[in-house]
Amino acid sequence: MRKKFVFVVLIPVIIFLLVIYFFVDSWITSGLEYAGEKVVGAKVEIDRLHVTINPIGIEFARLQVANPDSAWKNLFETGKVRFALNFGQLLRGKYIIETMEVNNLILGTKRTTDGSIPKPKEKIAPHPPIAFDSTGKPLANLPPLTEQARSVLDPEGSKPSTSFDLDKIKRELKIDSLLNPNNLATYRHIDTLEKQINDASVQWQATLGDIDKSKAKLVEIESKAKSINVGAIKDIQSASDALNNVKSILNNVNDVKTSFNNQKTILTDGVNTFNGSIKDLNNLAKQDFQNVVSMAHLPDVSMKGIAEMVLGKDLLKKAYTYLGYVEQARTKIQNTSDTPPMETPKRLQGQNIQFSVEHVYPKFWIKKILISGGADKTEDPQYFYAKGQILNISNDQRVTGMPITVDLMATKGGTTTLSLDASFDRRKELAVDNYKAQLSGLEVKEMSLGRSDFLPTKVSNAVADASIIVNVPGRHFDSNAKIVFKNMNLSFDRDPNGLVERIVRDMLASVKGFNINLRMWRNEDTFDVAFTTDLDDQLTSRTKQVIGDEVAKIQNDLRNKLNSKIAEKRQEIEKLIAEKKDMVTNRLKEFENQLNDKGALVEAKKREIENRIDQEKKKQTDDITKKAKDALKGLFR
Repeated sequence: MRKKFVFVVLIPVIIFLLVIYFFVDSWITSGLEYAGEKVVGAKVEIDRLHVTINPIGIEFARLQVANPDSAWKNLFETGKVRFALNFGQLLRGKYIIETMEVNNLILGTKRTTDGSIPKPKEKIAPHPPIAFDSTGKPLANLPPLTEQARSVLDPEGSKPSTSFDLDKIKRELKIDSLLNPNNLATYRHIDTLEKQINDASVQWQATLGDIDKSKAKLVEIESKAKSINVGAIKDIQSASDALNNVKSILNNVNDVKTSFNNQKTILTDGVNTFNGSIKDLNNLAKQDFQNVVSMAHLPDVSMKGIAEMVLGKDLLKKAYTYLGYVEQARTKIQNTSDTPPMETPKRLQGQNIQFSVEHVYPKFWIKKILISGGADKTEDPQYFYAKGQILNISNDQRVTGMPITVDLMATKGGTTTLSLDASFDRRKELAVDNYKAQLSGLEVKEMSLGRSDFLPTKVSNAVADASIIVNVPGRHFDSNAKIVFKNMNLSFDRDPNGLVERIVRDMLASVKGFNINLRMWRNEDTFDVAFTTDLDDQLTSRTKQVIGDEVAKIQNDLRNKLNSKIAEKRQEIEKLIAEKKDMVTNRLKEFENQLNDKGALVEAKKREIENRIDQEKKKQTDDITKKAKDALKGLFR
């Protein structure tokens, strides 16, 4: 029985434990590397990993994380890394690390092997990472920051470059093409007005037709008024009957007048509406002029963009690269998508409701990472060595109640320093990222300035300081960078072409440093860049003196030809509106005159009858007075 137990149970258990002892390190190494590569998108390599039993933890000698955008460089590498797991929470299936120690954190080191990993076959992820806007709505359909910024930040991009060769501009300027009616909002608006006027004219004709039908009533009113023979009135009763008759006719006149006035108001308002639309053409003409100037690619007379053309080449490219890191942090750092199962209790039965409890833990939580830089003796002057701490890396910040925070200080060669403070807050629906970086004493051995088509220049042996603040609340983005270049030398790749390049070169030749302010921001769906330097005013003043008057002449010529073309089209619509207005006004005036004439006829007949009634009343009074006098005379005879 004992032999059977040894062979059947004990020996397999020992073999199993030996397998775990010898292979658990490699299993864990492979698992951690695989998980890291899924997050980063490039190779993650761990050297000499070892699992400790008391306390339960992990140590490894080196960690390398490749840069997904530059596979022969690392984002960072480390020396020895050590951490212990909370055994009590590990039994509950949770990985809680109180403190992780990271030694010799080095940024941007070179690799000896390619750090890229094969791209998996594209497939639709069931639950892609989601960022949220200020209202809590998902931003799944919002293009990445880098995609929105590509055309803005690429100084050699697809947008046509501004030319400063005025002779070439005049020679290649195709005015007929620029003034094509398809490019003019004024033309499109006039065509729309013409259709609307013709459609409205149909309704106006119908209303005027209804007014014309009222002419028969005017004829009837006139006939009735003339049929009253005032001379035939012999007594008060017949006069009173005639007055009631003429009042009835006058009521008919007023009814026709009320109906006419309502129709007149409708027609007049309709015509006046189109008169008001003509005034909108002035604003549209201004917009057309701005569009035509833009399509002509004329240099801005103010020359506000010349500093960006001269100084912004490599800076904008680097800004585009850093946007990729910001975008990765925004999308990669997410809360857990785990949700409790939906319970549907049976009718009249209770349901278990889970309430939060104190000291609850997420699935994964590194409370603190302590980072130490390399020793002075081992530091390579071409790399940044960082130290500091990172707090509260977890899979669910709503449980921990704390965002990820980063506080690092890095040095390079003993002369360059970099400090970075960052936070990644996913505790609410609105994801909020904040960065603040200070860089001083950075050696710039060589940097390109200028566009390939405008004064290509190189800076060498300069020193740069920078201050950068970035806020990323949901779909919004706002970045402000202040950069100072000092002690620099400039070299020009070719001789200047044209007056403007010559002016800029002469001015830059004596410059040993300059300041740059670079702001990038996105509000809703619009990405924009503002680029200014302390050389702007000098560049603007000198270039404006040379080409400002010539550019103004070209613009005035375009304006005059555009105004002439618009005026011709405008006359057509003004003539159409005037014709329709005259037609409506004349028809209304004609009927109104007839209505007034018939009304005056009835009013005159009314006054004539009223006068006749007064005469009859006076005659009766006189007859009564005479009879009374005659009677009195008979009494006194």
